[in-house]
Amino acid sequence: MQPSPYTPGEIARAVPGRGELIEEFNERLSLLVDLQRLIGRIHVAFGERGIGKTSLLRAYQRLAEERDVLCIWVTAGEQSGLIAQIIDGIREATSSWPQATEASIRQHLDALTVTVGVPGIASVSAKTTRRTAPDAVGARALEKLIRATTEDRKRVKALVLFIDEVQSADADGIRTLAYAWQHLQAEAPNIPAAVYAAGLPNAPEQIADAVTFSERFAYRPLEMLSVGAQVAALRDPASELHVTWEPDALELAAELAVGYPYAVQLYGDASWVAAGRPDAGGTITPRHVKTARASVDRDLRNLFAARWANTTANQRRFLVAVAWLQANDDAVDRGDLADVLDVSSRSLSSVRARLIAKGLIRSEGHGRVTIPVPGFADYIRELEDDPR
Repeated sequence: MQPSPYTPGEIARAVPGRGELIEEFNERLSLLVDLQRLIGRIHVAFGERGIGKTSLLRAYQRLAEERDVLCIWVTAGEQSGLIAQIIDGIREATSSWPQATEASIRQHLDALTVTVGVPGIASVSAKTTRRTAPDAVGARALEKLIRATTEDRKRVKALVLFIDEVQSADADGIRTLAYAWQHLQAEAPNIPAAVYAAGLPNAPEQIADAVTFSERFAYRPLEMLSVGAQVAALRDPASELHVTWEPDALELAAELAVGYPYAVQLYGDASWVAAGRPDAGGTITPRHVKTARASVDRDLRNLFAARWANTTANQRRFLVAVAWLQANDDAVDRGDLADVLDVSSRSLSSVRARLIAKGLIRSEGHGRVTIPVPGFADYIRELEDDPR
């Protein structure tokens, strides 16, 4: 018996289907390390929960650390604010450096801490009697900190800030980071530093609300996995343990998972258990996948139930309308939603924004939305009658 190599709900060890993004990151990594260049645009991968955003960001981190890059990881959303979190990360990462180098960085850390205040920039802004230019609070101090941290090129080949759950970052923190990077892009293109972030589908909107020059951000939407990527995600971890998937089993699992990375991991894990946690030389068959389906369905229903419970009555009415309208189309028009709910289309903006922020619906542009996670719309239709 061998333990399952699949990781539902955890950080995936590999990110099949994200080859273009990995290739792009490796190219930027060469610019950072080999050419000692700044990556001027802040990269943001976004998508629904369970689609592999954090796993992708961790894959980037592993690749960077293999090139001896200093990586600072931040999960946004703490009360202290994004900039305070970055300060803490750099302080911890450099605390064991030689005294002279660490002292110089600590000086800039302390200066930035004083500039932004505690907790976060908002505390300083609240004390300001006149409106301060958004790039005047903390951006220059953060820029100096980035310069100081990368100054000893023998110790630091490059610096990458990784920001997970970026949609939860405070607006002031996003603004300060964006302006600092704008200054570096214009004045210090030879500073080897980069920012890579990940967030929910509303991340671009949240960032645009904080800064006006969102074209300086490189947005990368994460889509559902192709059949080939699903096959690789199932086959390769088993192959490393010398266990084989029958082709029909791979095809069936991919068909049932419908490209949702979390479901792919669930099917891999449950099929592994159904096969008796096979030893080397074992095989996973379609029968094992069929046996796994009951377990996967239960796990997905528990996930959907938790998400449903985390909504208000108005949000549920909205989701029910989308789920039933979506049964006939891939995406739902705002006007059709308003007709079903018997309200004006303008009145839907607030609930729509909150559901996007929760990752329960996705904007398809031109006023259209969809419930993107496979199976969730079916779950809602089982719970609630058609409101039409």
